[in-house]
Amino acid sequence: MIPAPGTERTKLVATSAGLLVGGLGFVLTLLDWSPSLTRTALATRYFSGFYDLQGRRLLAGHVDVPTGSLGIEGFVHDGKTFMYFPPWPAILRLPVLLTTHEYDGQLTILSMAIAWIVFAVMVAKLVWLLVPMLGGDEAVTPMNGAVVAAFLAAATGGTFLTFDAAQPWVYHEAYMWAVAAVIGGVYWLVRVLARPSRHATWWLFVFALLSVGSRATEGWAISLTAIGLGLWWRYWPRRTQTNPLWWRVLLAGAIPLALSIALNEYKFDQVYIFPLQDQVWTHLNAQRRAALAANGGGLTGPQFFTTSFMAYLRPDGIRFVDYFPFITLPAHAAPAYDGVVVDQTYRTGSATSFMPLLMLMFLASLVAVSWPRARRELALLRLPMLVTVLVTSGVMGYGYYSARYASEFVPALVLGGAIATALLCGWLRRRPAWRLPTLAILSIGAVFSIVAQMSIGVTMAAYVHRGDQLERYVQWQHDISPRQQARLVSQVQTLPTGGTTDDLAILGDCQTLYINTGDKYEPWLPVQDRDRVLQLSPVGRLRPGRVTLLTVSGNNRETVQLEVDRHDRARFVTRNGSNTARGQWFDIPTAGGVRLGIRNLISFGFFQFQSTPGGAVGYLPSVYFDPQWNSLPALLTVADHPRALSRLGFTMQEQPGLPMTLCNELADEAGISLGSH
Repeated sequence: MIPAPGTERTKLVATSAGLLVGGLGFVLTLLDWSPSLTRTALATRYFSGFYDLQGRRLLAGHVDVPTGSLGIEGFVHDGKTFMYFPPWPAILRLPVLLTTHEYDGQLTILSMAIAWIVFAVMVAKLVWLLVPMLGGDEAVTPMNGAVVAAFLAAATGGTFLTFDAAQPWVYHEAYMWAVAAVIGGVYWLVRVLARPSRHATWWLFVFALLSVGSRATEGWAISLTAIGLGLWWRYWPRRTQTNPLWWRVLLAGAIPLALSIALNEYKFDQVYIFPLQDQVWTHLNAQRRAALAANGGGLTGPQFFTTSFMAYLRPDGIRFVDYFPFITLPAHAAPAYDGVVVDQTYRTGSATSFMPLLMLMFLASLVAVSWPRARRELALLRLPMLVTVLVTSGVMGYGYYSARYASEFVPALVLGGAIATALLCGWLRRRPAWRLPTLAILSIGAVFSIVAQMSIGVTMAAYVHRGDQLERYVQWQHDISPRQQARLVSQVQTLPTGGTTDDLAILGDCQTLYINTGDKYEPWLPVQDRDRVLQLSPVGRLRPGRVTLLTVSGNNRETVQLEVDRHDRARFVTRNGSNTARGQWFDIPTAGGVRLGIRNLISFGFFQFQSTPGGAVGYLPSVYFDPQWNSLPALLTVADHPRALSRLGFTMQEQPGLPMTLCNELADEAGISLGSH
């Protein structure tokens, strides 16, 4: 059929406008409002280099990775360490890994950007396939174009994929590719159902393969559905004739499924799931072991459904505040219901609250598609809808709760939104009075979801990365909403405890500024920590010996000591439990004494010590894990040992570093009097 004049141009404009708005929200979040194309979730790049490790091992002909390289995420099975993530993003990296080591650990953001492009292309193809199919008209009017543009903006920028973009690490990269692949699979499944062809069947196979290569939940949903369709076409007794493509569709699902099973069998000796008892984290964390013991050795089952429903689908799973960024995740971690023992639980936003437009469109589409007397075009979409609902089964029965898992609902809501958009286009053609109100509702809903996802994205990016990004976040909060932020600020004389989400605590006279994350396992984070200098001045004759200058709170005894030898030389020694790092011996200057500089490298979680003269001294952790594996900031204390120092022939004076402007401004705004700025 020849398109009506202007149709292709209208489609191009509508698609470009929708993807521009949605893409802008996604890209700004992915880049974290910076020009860095290689940024990672953590300054250390940890959790962003797993696929690089896997890729290099694949090049060497191995599936396992080096022992200890995955930290707590490693699965040690039969003496080898494996990733539980499927290998597609690692395979995607192979052309780069073959040529250079320069970008190891820095390719996540590029991979996520490519995944979004695939996702956006397939969403656009899906909705434009459905508009004439369900709307009943090949011509695309400007109003239809506007409706599609609003949907595309919401689908490509207003879902939890935008939240995922804020943290470029392995967990979110896996979700980006999994959702992109399943949407592609859904599109080609619709094509196979509506217009069966070898071409459509081939692409269904490709996206099923990408799905199982990215995340098992999505991959199995696509593969099993394709297998079921092929068998139905071949054996359903009421069919008048067998579809000749049945075996191709069957293989399109069976081959990816077989490869997924083979890989999982090779790694874990299991068909589908991975053995949590083999994970390094299980051996370290008592809560994980308790959850496994309480749930029969696993973390899946219908007992978690109520908790999952309340975490991911409750209508009030969102929080509005009067300070930047104004829209946040709920203040507390997702609670457990019906007495179930869960593994880890974090602050979790619901798909209903953060994607209300797409949720309403999905519910309307579900009713339309499921209606017993639905017309053929709608009835054909029951199987694709089933695929997207099956995808959510993983998180609905899994006893671990995190905001990223709401990404599992994106395929269902995007498909439902595309169906509702196509139906709206046909409905509005006959009801001109409803066009502007409907478009206004769609536009407001799309903008809200984009802003909401960007808001929680910028918050979690700051919390995870810390350091300069967290300081920038608090500065933005101060610049945009200073009076509202002032209510959150208090002064403490030791490490902060208790408090509520978003509280800010000033230690002493702005020695350290902390923020309350609302997280159960990492409740307080340092935002700023002022540098310090210890001035050690020789007085009289030097004597050999050793004295402790600094202590750091933690699980081990952590100290910095000064040693003097018989040749009137000095050096600094850092001790962390049984680990000791000794600096170089140096001669004591005849004038000026010795200066020991202290800096908290917040992004990396270490105190750095450097002396003049003497150079680098060493590092001690500025965060530590308590027996329950909660992450806590360490407190550095200057030891008061004047007599011991005097016996060595020194006096000591602590000199604060440059004042922290942000902390001082917060104190002034909150009416807190500091001893000195």
